[in-house]
Amino acid sequence: MTVSVHRKSAACYTPPMPVGSSLGAAKTNGELPGRHLIADFSGARRLGDVAHIEAAFRAAVKAAGATLLGMNFHVFDPGGGVTGTVSLAESHMSIHTWPEHAYAALDIFMCGACDPLNALPTLVEALSPALVELRQIIRAEAADL
Repeated sequence: MTVSVHRKSAACYTPPMPVGSSLGAAKTNGELPGRHLIADFSGARRLGDVAHIEAAFRAAVKAAGATLLGMNFHVFDPGGGVTGTVSLAESHMSIHTWPEHAYAALDIFMCGACDPLNALPTLVEALSPALVELRQIIRAEAADL
C-alpha cells in the first residue's frame, strides 16, 4: 500500500501527489484498481451550508470525470454540521463537517480512468480551507490486476 501524507500551513496548500506514470506503468490509463484520497480541511468555511456543499460535490464529480449515481446530504440541526455521501459508478465521495471547529473530513475513492485529484480543487475552492492535509492510498496495488 502506498500512503502519502503532506502538511503545510499556507493560505491553502494542496500537496503534490503521485499520479500517472509515477504509479507504475502497469497500472495507468484506467487499469488502476483505485485511488483513495482522505482529506482534512481545517479553517474551512460554509460548512453548514448544505446547498453549497451539494453544488460543490456535483461540480467535483464533473471535474473528476465520474458518473453520478446518487447523492444524500443531511444537516444536523440548523447551523450544525453536514454529512453527505455521493455514490458514483466509479465508487464514492463523502464529507462530514464540524462548522463550530471550521473542520471537514472528506473521502474520495475512484477507480478506472477517473482521478480523485481532479475533484479536489473544486472542493478546496468551495470550502476555502486554510490548511489541507491529504493522504492518498493506492487500493489493491499489490494485486496483479
